[in-house]
Amino acid sequence: MKISWSECLCLILLHLQQTTRFEVLGPADPVVAVAGEDVVLPCYLKPNISAVDLHVEWFRVQIDNPIVHLYRDHEDRNENQVPSYRGRTSLFPEELKKRNTSLKLYDVRGSDDGPYKCFVESQEWQDDSWINLRIKAVGTQPLISIEGYKEGGISLVCESKGWYPQPQVVWMDSEGHSLPAGHTETHTDSMGLFTVRRRVIVQETETNRFTCRVRQQQINEMKETITNIPGELHIFSINKRGCSGAVDSAGACCAAGINSLMEAQHITCLNYCE
Repeated sequence: MKISWSECLCLILLHLQQTTRFEVLGPADPVVAVAGEDVVLPCYLKPNISAVDLHVEWFRVQIDNPIVHLYRDHEDRNENQVPSYRGRTSLFPEELKKRNTSLKLYDVRGSDDGPYKCFVESQEWQDDSWINLRIKAVGTQPLISIEGYKEGGISLVCESKGWYPQPQVVWMDSEGHSLPAGHTETHTDSMGLFTVRRRVIVQETETNRFTCRVRQQQINEMKETITNIPGELHIFSINKRGCSGAVDSAGACCAAGINSLMEAQHITCLNYCE
């Protein structure tokens, strides 16, 4: 059976088309990274073909100007890269010929959290894969400060820094019951990490024991500080105008050795006597 030149040409073109098709593969599960460390977002081609001559683009999903890293015409072209990624991304040049189009992200931040797309294109074909990056950061041990007498009780403030994602702050009594407290104040630093603060006004109890718990359920992390408020402070709260202690230049309450009591429990006593 003879094959015409046109049929032969069609077979050749079909073969070439099939050999240039590829899949872009990434992990099914999220990639988890600790803030401040480096992370690799895996991305590979199937079948095992070289990506040296291909167009490789990494970008964020659902943001303006989404380019995270662009490789085209055998070189990186990051002129239009998202500013926050400048100097923090790279491919693996020696691995491109081995189908590896993974992205290395340096010094990860809270703001890096979210979905990414690995897009690869040839002259005849294109494909992409989504990779989810999850950032985690465990914050500092909660610090309890005493603001002073307010609304018939003592105002306590709990603060913890360096969390991601944003955690919850809960005040509890000695029996572990949640206390009614003010709203949680939050702000983010240059790394996109959260600082949280929450106030509570407490009354004297049998134990004068209170707990500030900071918890992030998504990353299953928790830190808490337990403190016992000296009875002297409750006496002062009842009769603050007769406070016998001197107030130093920093506004700290210095009466009856309270500072030393506070230091033993990691508490700061501020602006107590008016």
